[in-house]
Amino acid sequence: INENLVDQPFLDKYCVGYDEKTLPADAPKNGHYKAYILGEGDDNTAKTPQWASQITGIPVDRIIKLAREIGTAKPAYICQGWGPQRQANGELTARAIAMLPILTGNVGISGGNSGARESTYTITIERLPVLDNPVKTSISCFSWTDAIDHGPQMTAIRDGVRGKDKLDVPIKFIWNYAGNTLVNQHSDINKTHEILQDESKCEM
Repeated sequence: INENLVDQPFLDKYCVGYDEKTLPADAPKNGHYKAYILGEGDDNTAKTPQWASQITGIPVDRIIKLAREIGTAKPAYICQGWGPQRQANGELTARAIAMLPILTGNVGISGGNSGARESTYTITIERLPVLDNPVKTSISCFSWTDAIDHGPQMTAIRDGVRGKDKLDVPIKFIWNYAGNTLVNQHSDINKTHEILQDESKCEM
């Protein structure tokens, strides 16, 4: 952004909320994406290479080099693997990666991409019929191990419990059908394995 490597005409024509020009009238001041990146939004934190380096451990010069390569390559095919989002708040990492082809105008062109994976599933899986669930309390997909380990301590404010102020009981039973979410699709495999091995917690 600071080196003007974004595709401004693309952003102006096809995107809403990149900067002040396309921000909806009822949006908060500096509520656009550019302000967020430059640290002019609510968090007052500029997302600089130095900021990113402290979080990731990747050297600053390497981050700058990659950013320039992405900003100058046309077309650029940008998509993520299935790993970065497998952490708490990992969906924000996925969103950040998906912003790269948007910022550089690589959406809708030959050789570009929208940030999605390279194909869609073609093999269908037979599913059990879905019935009405009388239990309306729910948690995020990522926090199921926490719900096994210390469910009754989880609250709406701290842990994002929906439908109640807090969980009444921990998870005691898991039905996992045609999926591999239990271990390799979750973060901290060793901790997850330890929780699942303790049958006094998740009994089935």
